[in-house]
Amino acid sequence: MRKLILFGAATTMLLAGAVVWTTSSHSAIEPLIEAPQIDPLSRMANGKNLSSQESLNLKMWPDNGVAITDFVSGAEVR
Repeated sequence: MRKLILFGAATTMLLAGAVVWTTSSHSAIEPLIEAPQIDPLSRMANGKNLSSQESLNLKMWPDNGVAITDFVSGAEVR
């Protein structure tokens, strides 16, 4: 009997949630200020004096894995 009551309560809440979800008439709150749309294609086409990925990698990691140091002895391992 107790399981039947719990099942009925769960079914009722499930149906009530489905009804509220399907009949809700309000949409999401619209933003007050709309962000400008960014066109990535025109930004890529009009980009000038931009570094290549390879030059950025060399600036960030100058050794680029050329010299590996052994942490125990401090000697360079190749």
